[in-house]
Amino acid sequence: MKRLTSILAISSSLAIMFTSCSIPGGGSVKQINPDNIPYDLNATTTSSPPTTTVASTTTSPVIETTTSTSSSTIPVEIVSMFFVAGAQVVPIDRLLLTPAAAPQVLAALSEGPPEGDAAAGLRSALPVGFVAEVTVERGIATVELPGTFITDLPGGEQRLAVAQIVLTLTRQAGVGQVRFTSNNEPQPVPRGRGDLSSPGATVACDDYANLLPSNFSC
Repeated sequence: MKRLTSILAISSSLAIMFTSCSIPGGGSVKQINPDNIPYDLNATTTSSPPTTTVASTTTSPVIETTTSTSSSTIPVEIVSMFFVAGAQVVPIDRLLLTPAAAPQVLAALSEGPPEGDAAAGLRSALPVGFVAEVTVERGIATVELPGTFITDLPGGEQRLAVAQIVLTLTRQAGVGQVRFTSNNEPQPVPRGRGDLSSPGATVACDDYANLLPSNFSC
C-alpha cells in the first residue's frame, strides 16, 4: 500500500511538470522593433569562412626583362689606358671583356679615347689604323711595330705613342717591361726624355715617368 502511494505521488509530479512546460495553445504575437533586439541575438552567423573575391582584369601582366646574374652577365674588368693631354700622358679607365689579354688591350688602345666627358680633351698619338702584334713571355711584352710607325710618325709623336703603349701594357698583370721590334728586327724607341733605347732593349714605366701627371707614380 505504501509502495502504491509513492508511485501515485511521482505520477502526479510528472503530470504537473509536463503541464508547466507545454506550449500555450493561445495568446497573442507581439512584434518587437529590431533595434531593441540584443546584438548577439540579431547577428547573422554562418559556418562557412568568408569568401575572398578576386577582381579579374583584362590587362596583360607587365614582364620586366632583367639580366640573369647566373646566365647572362657579361664579365668585364677595368683596364687603365693612357692617352695624350698636352705634353703629358694620362690614364683613363675602360671596361674590357675579362680576361683582358695584352693583344686585346693594345687593340682597344689603338681605337683612341672613348667617348664621354671623362675623355674630353684627350687624344692618341698612335697613327690612324694602327695595328701591332704583341706577345708576352716571362713578364716582357714584345710589340711588333708596323714599318710606317717609324717612317711616317714625327719624333715627338713617336715618343708619346711609345709612352702610351708602354704605360698601358705595364699596367696589366704579368707585364713589367716592353720590347719593340719591326720587320722582326730589334727596334730602338724614344724614351720619355727623348733619348733612344738600344735596339731590342726593354723599356718600362720609369722610362716615361716624366710624361706622367705629378699625382701618378709607377
